[in-house]
Amino acid sequence: MQPDHRSTVASLESADASAQESEAAPRTTSLAPARGGSRRRSRNRSLASLLALAAAFVAPGCALVSQPLDGDPWENADAGAHSLGVSTGWALYEAEVRLQDRNGTPDLGSGTDTTDLDPTGGFALKYQYFLNSNVALGAIVEQRTFDPEVVRPLSSDIDGDDYTTYHYLFSSRFFTDPLGEDGRWKAFLGADLGYVDQVELDATVTYAPGFVERVTLNGDSYFTLGLVGGLSYLISDRISFEFGAFYEWPLDSSDDTLVLNIPDGLGGTNPNNVDGQVYPEGLIGFLTLTYYL
Repeated sequence: MQPDHRSTVASLESADASAQESEAAPRTTSLAPARGGSRRRSRNRSLASLLALAAAFVAPGCALVSQPLDGDPWENADAGAHSLGVSTGWALYEAEVRLQDRNGTPDLGSGTDTTDLDPTGGFALKYQYFLNSNVALGAIVEQRTFDPEVVRPLSSDIDGDDYTTYHYLFSSRFFTDPLGEDGRWKAFLGADLGYVDQVELDATVTYAPGFVERVTLNGDSYFTLGLVGGLSYLISDRISFEFGAFYEWPLDSSDDTLVLNIPDGLGGTNPNNVDGQVYPEGLIGFLTLTYYL
């Protein structure tokens, strides 16, 4: 005898509705992104405060390790100069996840939720070519590793494993004229256009207690735009130290189609093909050591 799928699905939906009865609208509305927006503002304020605190300690530290200059400040960062840098940092990053069930039984519908992406590691290699003492163009290669928190865009929890992304960026920087009594400081602003290669992520889907499935997400590539700001301090004739932050937005989404095999005990009869779109964005603080060739 076949199980009563309608009764099983109805029971699951009823239980899910009861667990969320305090919310003002069902899961498929924009309630989750609204929470993410509030959380994003709070987290960005936190990172801004940390950057301000770091700046208060970095400035005296730079002065302590600085070396006497043989020539004029920043003379090796003028027209035709090249530089190489290595960088690391910390991120307050998140991703909006949108899922839409295309077929399968039971029908999962559609939904949106936002997950925090906790940074667990990362670094960057940077190259710059100076058009003049105030403008530089360059390229950046970044590796970032994140641990995503549980997300629930539909009626099931999705818990992703740690995953790594590779970012290839074209950078532009505008530097001020030297600042301070000794001319060792410069402020900078810029923009980065980025390309992110395929995103591969393994995850555990929990349909109900005791009903789980391992899935693999293979999101396609996408483009990003980042706005950058910070300060640079000249430690010696050919070495500078930079600290700052940039906010990065996706210009499109990373897409994939998930195949979910809902267990028979929960009303599943054939696989569900679920279209997924992921929109990562966030604020990243960085520290960079640069050598002028």
